[in-house]
Amino acid sequence: MELKLENTTYSTGMFSLGPIATRIPEGSITVIMGKNGSGKSTTLRLMHGDLKPSGGSVTLEGKEVWKIRPVDLARRMSFVAQEINDPLSFTVKDVMMVSGYARDLNEAEMLDSLEIFNIRHFLYSSFNSLSGGERRLVTIAASVYQGSDIMIMDEPTNFLDVDNQLLVYEVLNELKRKGKTIVLAMHDISAVSAISDYIIMLKNGELVDQGPTSRTLTVENLKKVFNVPFRTYRTDRGVGFISPAIKGGNEVPLEES
Repeated sequence: MELKLENTTYSTGMFSLGPIATRIPEGSITVIMGKNGSGKSTTLRLMHGDLKPSGGSVTLEGKEVWKIRPVDLARRMSFVAQEINDPLSFTVKDVMMVSGYARDLNEAEMLDSLEIFNIRHFLYSSFNSLSGGERRLVTIAASVYQGSDIMIMDEPTNFLDVDNQLLVYEVLNELKRKGKTIVLAMHDISAVSAISDYIIMLKNGELVDQGPTSRTLTVENLKKVFNVPFRTYRTDRGVGFISPAIKGGNEVPLEES
């Protein structure tokens, strides 16, 4: 299912994005990186059709995304926003059913989606009574239950403890193995290195670079995007990225920029 941005721009008067031209690789994990205010969330919302581009186009299978009927779009694409809304008096089951409104109700699959994240016991709990991390897991489980081919998530591991962050990454990798196309906005550079296949880098609304992770995630590009010098280092856990200002006892620098 082809999702493509062609010379896409968006402007509010105070912020301008683009032009961006990219085709999201199918059956892979694409990560959009950049500082706060760089345009990550705006790009995701353009992809999901929540925003109409000021110029260019955003198409899904050749059709302008923002013109696709919501029920038809929901069958093809899901969206987990960075902010967690507090639906009035909704139970977790209500949240799941709203996310799955475009599909046939299947309570067994609904429970399975919650069980993946060890939150099945929250089914009849008030959504508002849960912690931020628990609500985040519910929104991701709802996206899984929705069953769309393309899954878009804005900072999906916000509010999560380390164990649940790792669980989310494991689930995302498993979904990719099942053929899902996943697009994420993320800040954690080590996690991006571990999970992504393709990266889109933004700075002040402009495209800095894009391409396979192995080519794009470099100290040079990170310095351009975050205005901080980075170096690669090796530990007993492998290779990662770190700012020279942060030092540990067992780092072996590989390169610096």
